[in-house]
Amino acid sequence: MKMTLFRKFRQVLVWMVVAGLFFPLPAAIAKKGGHRQTQVKAMTRNLYLGADIFKVVEAAQEDPESVPLAVAEVFQTMQATNFHDRAEAIADEVLKTKPHVIGIQEASTYYTQTPSDFLPDNPVKADTLFIDFYSVLDAALKARGLYYDAYAVTNADIELPMFDPGSPTYLSDVRLVDHDMILVKKPLRSWWVADGNYAHQLELDIGPTTAEFSRGYLVVDVKIKGKEFRFVNTHLEVSGAPGSAFRYFQDKQMQELLGTISDLSLDGPKQVIMVGDFNSSPEDESGFWVHPIYGPLPYAPPYATATDAGYLDAWLQQKRFDEGYTSGFDEWVSDPDAELTTRIDHIFLGPGGYHIEKVKAIVVGDEVKDMTPNGLWPSDHAGVVAKIKFSQIKNSCPVKGKPSK
Repeated sequence: MKMTLFRKFRQVLVWMVVAGLFFPLPAAIAKKGGHRQTQVKAMTRNLYLGADIFKVVEAAQEDPESVPLAVAEVFQTMQATNFHDRAEAIADEVLKTKPHVIGIQEASTYYTQTPSDFLPDNPVKADTLFIDFYSVLDAALKARGLYYDAYAVTNADIELPMFDPGSPTYLSDVRLVDHDMILVKKPLRSWWVADGNYAHQLELDIGPTTAEFSRGYLVVDVKIKGKEFRFVNTHLEVSGAPGSAFRYFQDKQMQELLGTISDLSLDGPKQVIMVGDFNSSPEDESGFWVHPIYGPLPYAPPYATATDAGYLDAWLQQKRFDEGYTSGFDEWVSDPDAELTTRIDHIFLGPGGYHIEKVKAIVVGDEVKDMTPNGLWPSDHAGVVAKIKFSQIKNSCPVKGKPSK
């Protein structure tokens, strides 16, 4: 007996209700309180350049003639910490968490030249590529079916002679070029907004030359579910000991970055998601660096500078959270008993943007199971991934969240 049109309609209606119960709308387009929600996944990941380059600075201070030996040691350590191996582990983190946007620090490129022609003012740079960290990581991502558009800013570009018994002069040159990058998951629409190096850079005497380990920032806009977000990535100067020049320069860099973001917002404010290795923890305190000429100069920790400016620490916006330590494993990244002791890799949410409904954040690369089959940590840092649900898409609305401590 054929069903009537009414009975067919009723049956379809029942199945629609059942489907709604068991297959709810995706979180990225769900509504709460009448406000459309947009879910964003952001990641910050320091790749680790592979060795402690400050060993070269220390060698230069003790005996400038020992610099080539120290450079050779650092270069050998970089090879031993095997980025090809570590990139596979980092790509696994991305596969597991699938962030929309990744802020990468220390995307290093190494070049060599044999024999050495090093002179402090020699404009000819070593150009034989030894390893490009980004290319290695990108290949590992693509092998997992992960495709990201890449934006980069070039920071430090340092070349030094190293001891090399295989060179006819017993010296070769090694060159390190540092980059920060923003990777945007395809097929999301994204576009470059700004990048640059900070006006305040710390210069260090290294044997026959003075090296400036330049730091920089990168700004990219990304459209997710029809809404535009402004992503910022940076790697500030290391903190050093309280009262050191390092703390003064990282403070100046943070102030410059926040000023740049503010200036960019004059063309139309957007919700800012600022990620990076800030080399600053919530426990850091203000102080003074005594300049040899100008005397005591005040500084504030970058973390406090950001939160005082109204930025929210995404880690603290969760209902429950632990210490969230991200730094730092030792130079060889091979000790399974090593423990992280500070939280310096952050995801900040800018003020004056969308309402924050919920944040869920995790630390990645911090457990023994995350080590590579060859027994290496993915980096000397852990990474942070945050899933943020924004709602009430009005730039005039204040950000809803708990104050950062």
